Amino acid sequence: MNTNSRPAPRSLLRTLIALAILSSCMFSASLQAAGLYRPPNMEKEIFNVKKLEIDKFAKAGLVAALVSVARDFNEDDHKVDFALRSNALAIAGRLDPDSDKFIAARDQLKEDGRTIAEDNASQSRAASLIFSGARALVRKGQPDNKQCAAYCLDIALRTDPNGKYAEKMRDLRDELKEDNVTADWVGMLLEGVEPRNGLPGGWGQEDRSRFEEREELMPGGKSEKFKNKQASIFGLVVITLDNGKHAGSASSIIASALRDEGVSGLKFKMNQKVGPMMANSLESIVSFLQVTYEDTDLVPSGYTIDIVFEDKDTLTDGPSAGTAMSLMLESLFTGEEIDPKFACTGGITPNGKVTKISGVAAKIRGATRRNCNIVGVPEGNAAGVADNLVLHGIGQLLDIQIFGMADIEQARAISRKSKTSEVQDTLDSFEAIAAIIKEKGDEMIKNEAVQKKLEAVVEKTPNHLSAKFLLQYAQGKAPTHLSVGGSFQEIDTNASGVIRSAQMMAWRDKYEHGKAVEETAQEAVDVLKTLEGKVDERMNDYLGATMKLCKLVLAGKEDDDEEIFLKRLENTWKSFEAKRKKLMDDPELQEELRD
Repeated sequence: MNTNSRPAPRSLLRTLIALAILSSCMFSASLQAAGLYRPPNMEKEIFNVKKLEIDKFAKAGLVAALVSVARDFNEDDHKVDFALRSNALAIAGRLDPDSDKFIAARDQLKEDGRTIAEDNASQSRAASLIFSGARALVRKGQPDNKQCAAYCLDIALRTDPNGKYAEKMRDLRDELKEDNVTADWVGMLLEGVEPRNGLPGGWGQEDRSRFEEREELMPGGKSEKFKNKQASIFGLVVITLDNGKHAGSASSIIASALRDEGVSGLKFKMNQKVGPMMANSLESIVSFLQVTYEDTDLVPSGYTIDIVFEDKDTLTDGPSAGTAMSLMLESLFTGEEIDPKFACTGGITPNGKVTKISGVAAKIRGATRRNCNIVGVPEGNAAGVADNLVLHGIGQLLDIQIFGMADIEQARAISRKSKTSEVQDTLDSFEAIAAIIKEKGDEMIKNEAVQKKLEAVVEKTPNHLSAKFLLQYAQGKAPTHLSVGGSFQEIDTNASGVIRSAQMMAWRDKYEHGKAVEETAQEAVDVLKTLEGKVDERMNDYLGATMKLCKLVLAGKEDDDEEIFLKRLENTWKSFEAKRKKLMDDPELQEELRD
């Protein structure tokens, strides 16, 4: 098909898809600013710059060409979209962060998002220079060179898709695809920010998105040393897989109290790169520790407390490790050991309240992989436990004793290795009940004696969520539909890989339907079918629209030509987005999401 005969690229569809991807992550209303510029994510690891084999002159030329794209070419007629500008700047900054051209473009875009025309700058010239640099990278044959080249080629083709070297660029891109080397821009843009000076694309919130080591100080006390020199705990996390789905995991967090003559009090240090939400969480934790222990004789002085996560090389952010870290750091002061089979999730406030977080259902599933059979979740996330029951039945509730935590007191009670007799009796009683049901079959849950034992556990420990929902199930009172948040979570995460495929086809205005796309779409369709009759009833239309989008991507263009398929994709996306927007604009649903 002659690409010159096509209509203009589907900027509307591109905008709709980009905005929907943002809103699906936060369960918030879609952004409305069509030209919103988003800063590049400079932290995502896409290739190892240190391993690139390229001479300094070729690199300088490549950086200059990429910066030309980032600057754009015409202040009155933006021929390069803002996402492309950001992508080009991301690669230029990785290649040479000290380049004067890169710094000038970065600072200018940070200020107001306008273009800066250059002498002799043109789309075709920039694209040809980037292509030349990409070829030079590929000739070396080094894996990181090829990966960098794939990103450069994608930028060049989006900059000048019908230019003199476009076909040769596509040929080289296809050669790299055969080696499974492609440009994946997912996660390469930071969140959209408010424009400055009435112009699109300010970088007003860039500093809040930086990942770096963080530390907090606390006044020292009179104790000679910590009761424990080291403590660890399992925190529950959610990992985003390549297909966009979420997998739960229990990750160890370790705190080491090290003598430090250069510290007059106590310094709590996140000894790896973390984001702003985790930095805020550390601040709340230290405030809580200071208020709780400053009037005791348990606080020493002259220590640095190093806090690291099991996977130290992974960028980490979010508030959900707050409760786990608080319990772990308390163990240093008090000397109380933490139960190695305990794991938890939840934020923390300076006055010790456990706050609601996201992804509880997946996090609970992750606990089973580390043999953590005592799990604490925020009291406000009890609906996530019920969601697991709706999705997977009673098996998980029999394997794990899940407790709701309203505050640090409840968290302490179940986390300590040496538990009170009341807590231990509860654990033992429930374990005996679970053993009977496992041995004699699920029907035993209907047994009157079993139900009375469950009632006794719930009466004694009302925050024992496993016992609570098992009892409701036995009495026919358990939820049969997912919560609002659980419905969104299951629909969006299981369809995310397909949404990403649709996004890429829209951005490139090009039909792509390989084996990987087909497998991802088939899996999404299969899972979404299992959700029929399980999601909140108000989500049925949205589930149907999502299913329709997934089925379209699965079927591909079939006998249609590429242009007809892309038009069908645009129409299907509009319907999908309309259903989502209707939900996002429903105040009752939004209140439930935040409840």
